[in-house]
Amino acid sequence: MLAQTVSWFCGIVLLLSLETAAQNGTTLAVSLEIQREMFLRASSELKTGAGPAFRRLRGQLDGYPLLQYLEYERLLSTVDTVTPAEAHRFLAEVQSTPLHDSFLHRYLQNKGRNRHWQAFLAIASDAPNDTELQCYFYRAKRSAGDVATAWLGAERLWNVGRSQHEACDPLFKRWMVDGPGPTDPLIWSRALKAFDGRSPHLIAYVGRFASEQLQPLLTELAEVYRYPEGLLRDTHSPSPVHAQLVTVGVRRLARVNPEKGRLALERVRARQPLSDQQIEAVEAMIIRHSLFAKSSPVETWIGERLARLRDDELTEIYLRNQVEESHWQALLDGVQWLSPERRFSDTWRYWAARAMNSLGDQQAAEAIFIELAGKRSFHGFLSAQRMGTHYQLAIEQRLIDLWQPASHARDVLARMQELALLNRWPEARAEWLFLVDTLDRAEREQAMRYALEQEWFDLSIATSLRAGAWDHIDARFPLAFEELLSELAAAEGVTTSELQAIARRESAMYPEAESGAGALGLMQVMPSTGKQVAGQLKLPWKRAKLFVSEYNARIASHYYRQLLDRFDDNRAMALAGYNAGPHRVDRWRTAMPADQWIESLPFKETRDYVQAVLAYTVIYDLQSGRKPDILRPHEWRITSG
Repeated sequence: MLAQTVSWFCGIVLLLSLETAAQNGTTLAVSLEIQREMFLRASSELKTGAGPAFRRLRGQLDGYPLLQYLEYERLLSTVDTVTPAEAHRFLAEVQSTPLHDSFLHRYLQNKGRNRHWQAFLAIASDAPNDTELQCYFYRAKRSAGDVATAWLGAERLWNVGRSQHEACDPLFKRWMVDGPGPTDPLIWSRALKAFDGRSPHLIAYVGRFASEQLQPLLTELAEVYRYPEGLLRDTHSPSPVHAQLVTVGVRRLARVNPEKGRLALERVRARQPLSDQQIEAVEAMIIRHSLFAKSSPVETWIGERLARLRDDELTEIYLRNQVEESHWQALLDGVQWLSPERRFSDTWRYWAARAMNSLGDQQAAEAIFIELAGKRSFHGFLSAQRMGTHYQLAIEQRLIDLWQPASHARDVLARMQELALLNRWPEARAEWLFLVDTLDRAEREQAMRYALEQEWFDLSIATSLRAGAWDHIDARFPLAFEELLSELAAAEGVTTSELQAIARRESAMYPEAESGAGALGLMQVMPSTGKQVAGQLKLPWKRAKLFVSEYNARIASHYYRQLLDRFDDNRAMALAGYNAGPHRVDRWRTAMPADQWIESLPFKETRDYVQAVLAYTVIYDLQSGRKPDILRPHEWRITSG
């Protein structure tokens, strides 16, 4: 990994001044090597304090690309005593680097936690985005005498449907003792948010501050939360607050029993002054949970409201139910409820054609399939296979001028080189992405091409997305890790393109990727899965090894092979299992055509994942000269097992 990454970054040196390199190339290389060692020693010295040894080393690092990183480490090591003037100076120096936001957050967090309000406000003139820092900001404002701003901030932070960050507790306490505190309308507003946020304990909490007049209504709200079916016998007199209460109550009932939610809505809307917005919110909840549960209260009722609501998300849930049930006429009718953008997407054009074909209008269906067959998408590739035509990458690639980076970009590249040599890959990546976000579209395309030439495959992908360079297939789908994945593909009896497609979808070819769910590395292996498969392969297990591409891909490719064996060598089911877990696929497994099964997968993430990986496999096949198949002959029919 080290050798590969170093080779990736060796080209950066070429972008340093050619004239300087020609005159001082050897001296510069030696100087950088010596400074790199000094940097490491200075960083180590900081663990015991910025003493004489550190200062001596620091004095010899002028001009070293990572000097700002050393200064960042020094300031954080003594952040308790860093003055606002020092903080301002450093923030100005690193304004155009990822260090700026990181240092700003940690500095403000330190000053807030230590209640150094003057220092906090010297840096933060406006409320930060982070909730904890906002709590400190308004506490600082109160300390500075700006109580009007502090109380407004307290009111806004308090009015949420969850427990707020503990840093806000002192602010709320002073707001209630010295300030106006929560009014009944504010308490009611927070209670409604707590109800929708499924936090019944919070309803009880805010009741402590309510007036005697509001208390009965809060008690009733809590009772409706516990027993929403009581709304079927609602006898409240009309009032705006009861309209709000029954709105959240019927929405909760609809989550549990959509049919009872519909009946409750019909009852309460005859008694309460519900607004059109409130009615639509309740109807949307009833529709959503009816469709998910496949227990539609009244089919015509849902259809009529979807036609009126024109909500693309709800309509697409409805349409996928029609796909699963092969209700072709209902699908054709429902497609008309979509916005033009969604109606004419490849997805719904394909399914409209499938419906037309099933209803006997083969000529109209074939016309759509032929049109879609020229598209580079999952449904475009399905259409090409149906029509027996060649798969198309649909590339209209423009020539891109050679990148001529400005001086600040050259500084970034120099820092990236050093970070790479020090095995600090995520920081090098962050530098690049920060730089790319400052470029215009043409420069982003040039940087994308440069990244591809340097074999920074994850960066060429990320840059292509930021540039909107959709037709630059080689940059968006680079042939990364080809030797490794080809070897593993042969060992596991799969194609190289399948493994490339999984890695491309999972991590965008970034070996140190880590998902919010805890999946790690090139092919995003969960540690529990990695440990199990490592045992089967008799490989030494250590979680950190999943960041090593060779180890990660070995585990992932073998696990993928196991899923193929489990699901009749059907890639669609194996990929669904890779994403959502094989036990879920066992539950979803139903006899039907594969395109219908994939489209009706209940998890959007899994549905998108399966479609993307199958489409990416075709793209990698086409790039490598292999014969592609979006679905192989035996995969076209899902069996019930």
